[in-house]
Amino acid sequence: MERKELINAIIDFCIEYRVFIKLNSTDEIKIKIENGLNDMEFIENLINTIILKARNSKNIDIDKIKNLLLELEKIRLELEY
Repeated sequence: MERKELINAIIDFCIEYRVFIKLNSTDEIKIKIENGLNDMEFIENLINTIILKARNSKNIDIDKIKNLLLELEKIRLELEY
């Protein structure tokens, strides 16, 4: 998945499931995610948040979430090694 696509998918998820409640606009969310994708801890927290939100939601596209998590895990591994 291309980085822009990944960022947009994360933004969609964050807006739909209210991950960043304190942030009001998609521009704020985009900036936070773009900066966070260079930080392994941010990615790990985002992965955990997505998993928790997915478990607590009844109507969720599992394949979309799996792809999102796989892409985040790839980035996390690249940062780690």
